[in-house]
Amino acid sequence: MKYFSKILMFAFVFMTFPLTLIWAADSEATQKPRVVVTTDGEVDDRCSMVRYLMYTNDWETLGLIHSSSKHHWKGDEDHEAYRWEGTEWLDNQLDAYEQVYPNLKLHDPEYPSPDDLRSQVFVGNIDYEGEMTKRTPGSNRIVEVLLDSDPSPVWLQAWGGPNTISRALKTVQEDHPERMEEVSKKAKVFLISNQDETAKTYIRKEWPEVDVVLSLGDAYGAIAYRWGKVQPREVKAYFGKEYFKENILEGHGPLCAMYEAKEERFRSEGDSPAFLHLIDTGLRSDEHPTYGGWGGRFKRAGDHYWRSVDGKDVQPHSILRWAIDFQNDWAARADWCVKDYSEANHPPVAKIKGDLDRRVAPGETVTLNAKGSTDPDGDELTYKWWQFEEADTAGSVEIENPTSQKDARLSVPEEPGKTIHVVLEVTDSGEPPLKNWRRLILEIAE
Repeated sequence: MKYFSKILMFAFVFMTFPLTLIWAADSEATQKPRVVVTTDGEVDDRCSMVRYLMYTNDWETLGLIHSSSKHHWKGDEDHEAYRWEGTEWLDNQLDAYEQVYPNLKLHDPEYPSPDDLRSQVFVGNIDYEGEMTKRTPGSNRIVEVLLDSDPSPVWLQAWGGPNTISRALKTVQEDHPERMEEVSKKAKVFLISNQDETAKTYIRKEWPEVDVVLSLGDAYGAIAYRWGKVQPREVKAYFGKEYFKENILEGHGPLCAMYEAKEERFRSEGDSPAFLHLIDTGLRSDEHPTYGGWGGRFKRAGDHYWRSVDGKDVQPHSILRWAIDFQNDWAARADWCVKDYSEANHPPVAKIKGDLDRRVAPGETVTLNAKGSTDPDGDELTYKWWQFEEADTAGSVEIENPTSQKDARLSVPEEPGKTIHVVLEVTDSGEPPLKNWRRLILEIAE
């Protein structure tokens, strides 16, 4: 039912919000986001994949594809191998996923079967950095997905270099040039850095209407190898040895045990923002890059091109502001690997009464009502309403009674044409405490 509501919401956005129109109007929402992962197998990719597999109920995985990058490649007759980790690691993780799958299904029957995931594993362009001359099983799989009959977006995630994605698009260009416009509306490329040059030299030049989102080092780096030098103390505790041993590494089954921790601490997951962006937290981050959510927030850097907003002095950090929440959420998922439903915690469901996109008049009083918010475990809920100022265009707005379930309110400022993003944050009393959000977007009438 929630996905049907999302379809109706998209229709409303199409009619009323030009900013969202740029990003989402070309697509028709399906039940779940459609995802293809390309990975160079680096240790932080392997760490990210452990987390990814515990969230596979949230999307439809259409490809788990080995690729290369400037950091890792297999080599061929003309190129020596460079720091190549092989491809067996993913098979081994899927074997571990198979062992915890029956328990994960107790918490959500939407988890895909191990064989379903195994059927999506392909080898792409792995010979050397940026290699996109050969058609490979991995690139051909992406072509198949891009040309299927479903018009909804396909999120092409480059955890390594985007060369296998580039090869797939080149195959479409060569074999089906008449379908390039159709594919351009469908493909959404999420880059973790530029780990080869093919996005610059091929995708953005030959496919200028394909949406490309780029997470740079000041963004994804907050949960990559140098996380300990970036995170504030209150966040760092959720990545440290004590938290990690207790909540992930020990007593949570073989998949969590495969996480390649460093000194029993969080290692690095620089690639995780690519899928954190798509987890249905209620923040609607997948609707437009500027909205922001667990995977970061982005600013326009060109037509159909967005880059992460974070710089060395930008606060709040677009990913770290959510870090405690997504670490607790992951810890709960780790419990799902080994505990019965009644023994584990599950996220609450935040609800806002009324439409999530509204046109309001200057000076109007808007009442904020979270009636209908629930918790699947019967936990007590607390509420917080706040303005997401970095994502909207209006000035600061005072929210009265911001911790009230149904008596919070705000007065619309005299700023015609601007937007206000109001976030409802609902927290349960379970262990670990989990959150869910809803984003209300107010467009101030001219």
